[in-house]
Amino acid sequence: MQHPRIAWAAAATLGLLAASFALPNADTTRAFPRASGADGERFSLEHWTLDASETRGRKVYETWCIGCHGEQGLGDGPSAEWLDPRPRNFQSGRFKFRSSPSGEFPLLDDVVHVISCGLNGSAMRSFPLMPEKEKHDVARYVLALAEFGMMEGEVNELIDDDGMSLQEVLDEEYEDIFLDNMELAWEDVWPVGMEQRPEMDEDSVERGKALYEAQCVACHGATGVGDGDSSFHLRDWKDAVVVPRDFTTGVFRAGSSAQDVFLRLRTGLNGTPMPAVSGSDDDLWDLTHYILSLAPSESDKSVHPMSCDAHGAAR
Repeated sequence: MQHPRIAWAAAATLGLLAASFALPNADTTRAFPRASGADGERFSLEHWTLDASETRGRKVYETWCIGCHGEQGLGDGPSAEWLDPRPRNFQSGRFKFRSSPSGEFPLLDDVVHVISCGLNGSAMRSFPLMPEKEKHDVARYVLALAEFGMMEGEVNELIDDDGMSLQEVLDEEYEDIFLDNMELAWEDVWPVGMEQRPEMDEDSVERGKALYEAQCVACHGATGVGDGDSSFHLRDWKDAVVVPRDFTTGVFRAGSSAQDVFLRLRTGLNGTPMPAVSGSDDDLWDLTHYILSLAPSESDKSVHPMSCDAHGAAR
């Protein structure tokens, strides 16, 4: 994926770094971060420069997202303590629902998809009526928070452990830290391949059942209700309890289409015990078909009326 900051990083490594840099296809110039250099000052979100889209997105975020996800995207808004699951900590960089490879940041379209469709079974509502430009802008801001999260710890470690001032870090070390982290963040972010879905027939479902029994039963249970032997001991990266999906409901957090289920299998859920499932595309389609066969008929599903599942939207 050619991310704007990676395009800039490539130019910087060729000796073209200046005090500010233009973002491809953007209507602004991102200023290189500078701080006042006051004694004891630490690297914080106020030092993280935003382009025009991200700046607009911050305003959208402050209107719609701050109550749950918090002022700095740490998942600690005033409503967070009453929500289960808790809101996403964007600065952690751990995004569950993606079309990018396991362990990677999501694509911009992945974040827009969640904003548009919401996450069934959670407090994350859908925003189908939000203008597309605002969805794009706030998604850009969410990814900017994740980028800052990568940088913040490393910069402040130099202040805390090496005794450098913030101004010294910015003047002497920041460039290399920035380039290394932005390359790490984006160099392996691309949409995973997905061959055309084959027909869902009895043979495919039977093959999928065999794969399910070999790889999924321990967590999701023999009948798919999420009661496997391991299901009572699962924790996420924050040590919060993780309850495996009950496939018999036919409703999945980030979309219940066959394509959505395939992506969950192929990419895993970052920050949770759900790994990317190994196997060929044919294997994963068979497994997808078996999982979908456990669900009730479309008329019996209980989905939020504003979700993408309810009005048939697809990626």
